[in-house]
Amino acid sequence: MDDLVKTLNAQTNNLRALIRSIKKLMAEEADILKRLDTLHREIPAVERQSQRLRLEQPLIDEIAGALNTWREETGELESRAKAAFGEELEQLLAAHGHSLEGNYPKLKTSFYTIVVDIRSNRVTLYYGPEAERIAATPALPEDVCNEILKHETSLADRVLDEDAFLADLFEAYSVCLHRSNKRIGAEVPIPEIFSTFAFITQDTRFVKNPVRANYHGGDRATFSYDLYSLKERTTGSYEMVTITARRGETRSRYDTLWIPGSPGRGTGELISGIKFREATK
Repeated sequence: MDDLVKTLNAQTNNLRALIRSIKKLMAEEADILKRLDTLHREIPAVERQSQRLRLEQPLIDEIAGALNTWREETGELESRAKAAFGEELEQLLAAHGHSLEGNYPKLKTSFYTIVVDIRSNRVTLYYGPEAERIAATPALPEDVCNEILKHETSLADRVLDEDAFLADLFEAYSVCLHRSNKRIGAEVPIPEIFSTFAFITQDTRFVKNPVRANYHGGDRATFSYDLYSLKERTTGSYEMVTITARRGETRSRYDTLWIPGSPGRGTGELISGIKFREATK
């Protein structure tokens, strides 16, 4: 009898979930992108829930007919949504002083690249030219704008101690040189110097117990932004120099690091390494 009760409870819960999804699909929504978001989320939900239920054939046929109607609506709206997405996002960003460039499916604003997939109801945000993935959101302009502003604020609000940053970077550089038996002036590849820099800037908790919970510090995007933000590049008697990546070094994104160019623009350069040299007087 317990199994019978469990089965009936499961059927009841699935039926309630099916009804909720169908009600959402039947509700009117004037906003194209919000309507598409509902269609993308609830059509698969109805398909899953109806398969779990023991329904009579006439009801199964009626649900299948409704699903076909909603799928047709999805296809019609997707072509219109591409233009609507860009227009709405442009307005939202303009309110915060940003412009929007590019064409579907790839748009750009400030330091960010926005890759839009209306059909999959997915937007992937990158710092730089698809260099560092920072977030994925539904294809809703407001959500995308909020993610961009949130990440931008997290970078802008950082208080960078340039002297400490450069001193730590020089220490990381020196460690890398020692490992490879090289001298000051030699180039150290980005993966090596970044990982070493990340390690030596940990606090004592991580040194005593190097587990994920004790790790703190920036990611590659933060490291890039800090390099971009530097007003001075000297520490002691040495000057930090970034090495522009050559064509053969750009095959893997982890071998290079994108550094922004002019403020608020997506232009910049890929660097493959860092070196220090005697500062010119």
